[in-house]
Amino acid sequence: MTPPAEAPTTSGAAPRRRPRAALLLLAVPVLAALLGPLAAGDASSDRDALPSRPPDAEHPLGTDVLGRDVLWLVLHGGSSVLAAALGALLVGVAAGVPLGLLAAGPRRLLDETVMRGLDLLLAFPGLLVLMTLAATGHRAWYWLVAVAGVLQVPAVARLVRGAALAPGTRTVVEALRMQGHGWTYIHLRHLARELAAPLATDAAGRFSVVLYLLASANFLGLGLPASSPDWAVLIERNSDALFTQPAAVLVPAGLLTALCVGGNLLVDHGLARRRRRR
Repeated sequence: MTPPAEAPTTSGAAPRRRPRAALLLLAVPVLAALLGPLAAGDASSDRDALPSRPPDAEHPLGTDVLGRDVLWLVLHGGSSVLAAALGALLVGVAAGVPLGLLAAGPRRLLDETVMRGLDLLLAFPGLLVLMTLAATGHRAWYWLVAVAGVLQVPAVARLVRGAALAPGTRTVVEALRMQGHGWTYIHLRHLARELAAPLATDAAGRFSVVLYLLASANFLGLGLPASSPDWAVLIERNSDALFTQPAAVLVPAGLLTALCVGGNLLVDHGLARRRRRR
């Protein structure tokens, strides 16, 4: 007796995979940054605690080199990381997208002027610019975020210009112009949809670049003070005690890594899902 035939599966339909790993990686540092200060309270620890102590009942993650509770520091250090990195990305995108669209316009002289000016900015190393800024007395955190965002403008503008000048995009833009559509319709509706995917992919990768730049600046004393609970500052501040008190370095480093990797995986999943719908 022949076995019954299996029920046919939907033709050409690939199994949908939910980005559970990406969501988990991203949710842990984001929730720690947003809800951590509420859960930790105001007082960090007993000021008489010894520095670089291993975890115990009173301090679940031990103490740092200054004798502060590492768990309290970790719960309070994520908000500055998210705010600074997202603020710098917002500055870069807000300035880079209009400049890229301006360079992709029909005027060749305007294109050369914008791109050569951005090339000049691109020639300066990021840390050198931040050190020069600090030497002039501008050490506040908002100066650091603003300059880190401005340093991302050339790359964002190049990406936007390249996407807007792609052969397929230019053909559609010319067709829309011949149909009588204005600048607002073309740039805010058509080009906005075309640029959303590459901008999202670039922003996910650029988030790691901005985090590295801000962490390096904080290590050099150009931004946040050395006593700040910021995750990047904690890593550098406790690096010498890695073998005696590894939690003070590995926990904030793990949260930063999860933030970067989870964001990239989630964006990749979203772009792949969008391609399947087309």
